[in-house]
Amino acid sequence: MEQILSQDEVDALLKGISGGDVEEPEETIDDEALGYTAYDFARQERIVQVKMPSLDVINDVFLRSIRTSLSNTLRRIIDVTSVPMELERFGAFVRTLPVPSSLQIFKMDPFRGHALFVIEPKLVFAIVETFLGGSGTRTARIEGRDFTAIEQRLIRRIVNHLLADLEKAWYTFYPTKVQYVRSEINPQFAKICEPEDVVIINRYEMDMDRAVGSITSCIPLSNLEKVKTKLMTTFQREQSEEDLLTQRMLRETILNSPAEFKVILGEATIPAGDILELEVGDILQLDSRKDDLLPAFVSKMRKYMGSPGMYRGNKAFLLQRKVLDPERD
Repeated sequence: MEQILSQDEVDALLKGISGGDVEEPEETIDDEALGYTAYDFARQERIVQVKMPSLDVINDVFLRSIRTSLSNTLRRIIDVTSVPMELERFGAFVRTLPVPSSLQIFKMDPFRGHALFVIEPKLVFAIVETFLGGSGTRTARIEGRDFTAIEQRLIRRIVNHLLADLEKAWYTFYPTKVQYVRSEINPQFAKICEPEDVVIINRYEMDMDRAVGSITSCIPLSNLEKVKTKLMTTFQREQSEEDLLTQRMLRETILNSPAEFKVILGEATIPAGDILELEVGDILQLDSRKDDLLPAFVSKMRKYMGSPGMYRGNKAFLLQRKVLDPERD
C-alpha cells in the first residue's frame, strides 16, 4: 500500500532540509566528466633531466681510460665516444635490451645497491673473435643462443678492465671500491632496482675498424644519494697519477717522521743549595697526586691527558682523553 504524505508532513520535511535537521544525499562527482585526473606526488611521470658536471668529468676520465686499456688488451686501435647522460626509469631501460645481452652486475662500495654494465651482443662476438685472432667483422647469429663458457670467460677479462677503470675514474672525486658481483644473460634476472626507480644511463660507442657496438653503464640514482649534491656542483681540478703519487709519498713521509713524546710527572721548586746536596735515594715532593691526570706533549704541544703505570714490565702511559684546545683545556 502506497504511503502518501500530507501537506503538513511535506512542509515539515522541507523545513528540516532547509534547517539542516535532515541531511541531503551527496551527489557523486564524475572526475572524467570534469576533466580531472588523479596525480601521485610520490611518483612523477616525467623525469627531469638534471645536469651533473662532476659526473660528466668522471665519465670523461672513464672514457679515456677504457680507450687505452681496451686498445692495449685487444691490440687494436679502438675509438670510443660517449653519448650524453640520460635519466630513465629502470623498467623502460630493461625493455630495450635484447636477449641475450652481456649484463655485468657490480657494486660500488661504500654506496649501497648494485649497478650494471651492458655490453651489446654484437660487440661481445666482435671482441671474442678479436681475442681468438680474427678480424672481429664476421656477422654472428645472436638471437636464440646463449654465450658459451669460453665467450663469457673472455668477456670477463674486458669487464675486469671496465671495473678497474671505473674505480680509477671515481678515485679523485670519491674513493670507491668497485667489486664484480655476477653476470646475467636475460635482462629480467638483472634486477638491480625497482622498475619505477630512476637510473643514470651512460652509453659509450666503440668502433673497432668495421666492428661497432656499445657499452652502457646503468647506475640507480638512489645509490648515489650520498654524493648527489656534490655531483651537481662543478668538479675541482682533476689530479693526475703523478699528483696522487706525490701526495701519497708526502703522506707516508709525514706519518713515518719521528716525533718527541714527553710526559711531565710533576713539578717542584727547591733552592739551588738543596740541589747541590742531592744524593741517590733522596725523595722530591712533586705538586701532583697519584690519581691526577698528567699532560702528554707531542713535539712540545700538549695533546693528551693520561695516567702513568707499568705494562708487561715496562713503563707505560695510559691515554685518557685528547686535548682539544691546549690553551684552555
